[in-house]
Amino acid sequence: MKKKLCALLLIAVMVAAPVLSANAAQVDVAPVERQQDIGIVAADYPEVGSELEPDTALPSAYSNRELATPVRNQLYNTCWAYASTAVMEIAANKNGIYNEQFSPMHMNFWATTREDGTGWQRDFTAGGYPYIAMGYLTSYSGVVKEGDFPQSSSMEDFEESGKSIPAFLGASSLIFLNANDRDTVKTAVYEYGAAVGNFNYEGQYYNYDNSAYYCDFEGLTTAQLHGHAVAIVGWDDEYSRENFSEEHRPETDGAWLCKNSWGEGWSSDNGYFWMSYEDEYLFDKRFGPSYTIAGLEQFDENNKLYQNEVYGATCEFDYISEETAALVRLNKKVTYANVFDFSKGYNELDKIIFESTSAGSDYVLSYIPLDSNGIPDDDETTWIQLKAGTIDYQGYICIDIDNYVVPRGKAAIGVTIKETENSNALSIGACEWLTVGGGRSAFIPNAKKGDSYVLGYSTKGTQDLMDLYYKWFEDTIGGTFVIKAIANKVDIIGDVDLDGEVSILDVTKIQRRIADIDTFNEYQERLADYDADNAVTILDCTKIQRVLVGIEDPLYPVY
Repeated sequence: MKKKLCALLLIAVMVAAPVLSANAAQVDVAPVERQQDIGIVAADYPEVGSELEPDTALPSAYSNRELATPVRNQLYNTCWAYASTAVMEIAANKNGIYNEQFSPMHMNFWATTREDGTGWQRDFTAGGYPYIAMGYLTSYSGVVKEGDFPQSSSMEDFEESGKSIPAFLGASSLIFLNANDRDTVKTAVYEYGAAVGNFNYEGQYYNYDNSAYYCDFEGLTTAQLHGHAVAIVGWDDEYSRENFSEEHRPETDGAWLCKNSWGEGWSSDNGYFWMSYEDEYLFDKRFGPSYTIAGLEQFDENNKLYQNEVYGATCEFDYISEETAALVRLNKKVTYANVFDFSKGYNELDKIIFESTSAGSDYVLSYIPLDSNGIPDDDETTWIQLKAGTIDYQGYICIDIDNYVVPRGKAAIGVTIKETENSNALSIGACEWLTVGGGRSAFIPNAKKGDSYVLGYSTKGTQDLMDLYYKWFEDTIGGTFVIKAIANKVDIIGDVDLDGEVSILDVTKIQRRIADIDTFNEYQERLADYDADNAVTILDCTKIQRVLVGIEDPLYPVY
């Protein structure tokens, strides 16, 4: 396999030159002893982040501390799980959904290597990578309630029962923050509740008496960073510089209020502390994106998340070869597509989620039918446009769809990204293998052919993503596009066995119900009443049978 390199310049390079763009999945970090017991693994991650503008004037001091749950004492090197869980808790409370604790340990155990060798290449005691929590939250692998999977649970508990706990709440929108802009972080806290912030922790820079932290030591290499993650829940522009250690004191007043995960006794303020605006390593890009949770989603038996990966984006897909450069420059757009099977009754599209750092570019979301070869049709006249607009920020973007009902069966959801005067970025998030420390695997996806496609890259039409990985990099591991769809259940009248289709088996079950052999719940009763006369009778069976053999047209659309 050819080595893939870290790409810091994204699509601007891609469009400008007909050469193969470097791959963002290779990030470098020295495998030194210093990094073996840290919470957040520092590495050569690309810099990302959008600026946010507040809807109203921001106050000089603000806090969402009252929305937070009590500070906990983390197990293992899991600050990244506790920080992201804390941000999720505040978002849930702020939105009136839930005001108790979620389970960081469920996230931690989820983010371990699978039996088949795929997934995050870590055990549950190891530090984590910044993209773990984002993938967990946006794939609705979690969060789960603390009471359903308490901190005392073991890895064995997770294997035996924890995997099957349904997510109570997921994140539909995540915004990567340009944390160099102070008002952006303030806006995230003010409007959404909290933000995940990562920094370098050294005990000598902490003033316990005032619960104040400020590191002023410059020049630490990536390998020297000791990463820690916290939830930023407030700020105070007038927090005095005199509160910090006399040996390490910032030049100006002002600090962030941070919820830590080292127990209430760690600080003089029940586990909270203040970090100076001037800290050298807070929001350093080498700890990965700082982000806020801008949208939440709850699931039940009436809706479903379609996705071809569960780990989220580990890099931005922006590759281009010499043969494709001219066409991309000509069209100024690329379409990325994921194929889903819409045959089980969840056909009413409610939302589409995709990850992208192409802020300022336009997007078009489309329903794309499959051609006779079973791949997304590259004839755009067959596509149905679902929504169009501009990508407002970098991160996970959630777009409401006007409840379009897709036909039953396999089809693709396409995300077309188009150049504008404000942006020529055309990238989309990919769940792709990730290496650190001289080629050591940090993440291995479970990608396969038939899941993701690229349209508009070349005159060859639709191209399977796995084929492109092999063609360009001799890469058989590959990746999957981060495109997801939330769909509501569509009633299939007559489908009383709830298998997604109406068949003679349904007729048999209705007959058994009429004969009082079987019983139906309220939902099945409604589905069994095919002629809608408010009674389940033999006439319903007869009508369904006549439809099945083609004697009568169906009374209801067959999705």
